Amino acid sequence: MLPAAVMAEGVTAEKPDSASVAQGYSSLSPKKEKEPNWFRKIRLSGSVQTEFLIPVTDKGMGIPHTDRDVYAADVLNNTYFDLTLTAPYLSLGGRFEWAKWPLPGYEKDFAGWGVPYFWATGHYKGLSVTAGDFYEQFGSGLILRTYQERSLGIDNAIRGGRIKLNPGGGVSLTALGGKQRRYWEHNSSWLWGGDVEWNLAEAFPKAFGSDYGLTAGFSYVGKHEKETTVFTADNAYRLNLPENTAAFDARLNAKIKDFNILAEAATKNNEPSADNHYTYRRGSAFLLSGSYAAKGFSALLQAKRSDNMSWRSDRGMTGISSFINHLPAFTMTQTYALAAMYPYATQADGEWAFQGEVRYTFKRKTPLGGKYGTSVRLSGSYIAGLDRDYPAGAAHVPASYPVGSDGFGTPFWKMGELYYGDLNFELNKKLSKSFQFTFFYLFQKYNQKVVLGHGVNGDMVTANTFIFEGQWKIKPRTQLRFEAQWLHTEQDLGDWLAATVELSLAPHWMFTITDMQNFNHDAKLGPTTKNYYTFGVTYNYLRNRFYVAYGRTREGYNCSGGICRWVPASKGFTITYNYTF
Repeated sequence: MLPAAVMAEGVTAEKPDSASVAQGYSSLSPKKEKEPNWFRKIRLSGSVQTEFLIPVTDKGMGIPHTDRDVYAADVLNNTYFDLTLTAPYLSLGGRFEWAKWPLPGYEKDFAGWGVPYFWATGHYKGLSVTAGDFYEQFGSGLILRTYQERSLGIDNAIRGGRIKLNPGGGVSLTALGGKQRRYWEHNSSWLWGGDVEWNLAEAFPKAFGSDYGLTAGFSYVGKHEKETTVFTADNAYRLNLPENTAAFDARLNAKIKDFNILAEAATKNNEPSADNHYTYRRGSAFLLSGSYAAKGFSALLQAKRSDNMSWRSDRGMTGISSFINHLPAFTMTQTYALAAMYPYATQADGEWAFQGEVRYTFKRKTPLGGKYGTSVRLSGSYIAGLDRDYPAGAAHVPASYPVGSDGFGTPFWKMGELYYGDLNFELNKKLSKSFQFTFFYLFQKYNQKVVLGHGVNGDMVTANTFIFEGQWKIKPRTQLRFEAQWLHTEQDLGDWLAATVELSLAPHWMFTITDMQNFNHDAKLGPTTKNYYTFGVTYNYLRNRFYVAYGRTREGYNCSGGICRWVPASKGFTITYNYTF
């Protein structure tokens, strides 16, 4: 608008048209960026993991690298190449695996190569549909858990279809069906099931608030397997095996401020199998877990009772493959070499298991916390068998059950012989800006006869393990880490000493030397002084990781989650490569 003085002189102002106004406003407002087209939203990602072993003859351990029962070839290799493509509303993926001459210790059927895993998933808002191979877990996995664990050779993915739906109100639904993978084949039985969870805190946020929560869940899994021919030991009767088996799971998970409580129960119809010596007892599992977490303090206490809950997609299968469900071991996962000497494997026939843990951090500038604070952890496990009504003289194993019977019952609350027990104490302390240490003590009771099926120099092993680990930051990019370990036992193979020295030169290099020495002077076994050493070099560049090592590997069990794979002793060159993109 013009000043009033100008207008008084007869000069009139022109009224701007609407187009000019719109153009002026558009020049002042920010330009709207164009949405990227569909093709520009496509992303490709993947990973490569490969490990080679070039075995050499070891006269000291008496294992020639030409032993084809241990080494399938002169160069052994496991390779996995995963590829995933993601786009709006759609994702695709697959995995190429090469294990024609696999690393030692895997089951013979593990050998092979191809593309055993591929999938496609379409998703829109709260709906997701998958066709192909997939992994799934209902609740804690008591009736369904499919997963991959490469160190054990486990991949029990389901090939078929799955639908997931989140209609709102805290409800989530899953339905699935298909066949389960066993190495390079799929078992003939069909699996199907469904799961529903309802998060009441999400459905009624005002009623629960941020300090309280409650989630309820229910699952069902069915299996159809054609009847196989099984006779009693005297061949007098042919067993009538059920073609359809069902399992059910119900659970409640509650949050009360800093507390979390989980209660879960599962049951399975009678399923005669090789694991239970083809008996008709129903299966059941009960799990109760409580935890508390606050600043500087946490605690965990949980219990589990399982009875005849081994469930496979092939009832005649043994070993570590074809499991439909998973029973957690309730033991601490040990990372130190000597602490992992006696790992526990969940007993599928049944067990009582208890586990507890307490962590506490002493504050800085206190008598126990010192300048930088001090952390301590105390944990323990106790696992026992069920107190079954075995007849006099019968071995306490499923093989003593009469084929075709209901097995042997047990009072719910009674416990049988000790399978495994441990007590762990760990202290972490930082003494200065450049040095910190960890002290770890482990006490174990290990029933070799139950877990391994045999005993060496006594069925029950009592072991005490002491470990000291130090980390010294020499320079901003240079760190030295070392371990000193001692395991003492009067059973099995006797005492062990172990040491590790690791020098890291960030961001690329790491040099490692490890050594394990056995000291046994038992009159029955005779003196043994086996020594297991390894020299390794790691190189990291961008997303690439190379590792080259030479040395001996001790025979023993490699365990994860209560499932164990036997690894024979070996000697040679190890080469691994990992790449992600």
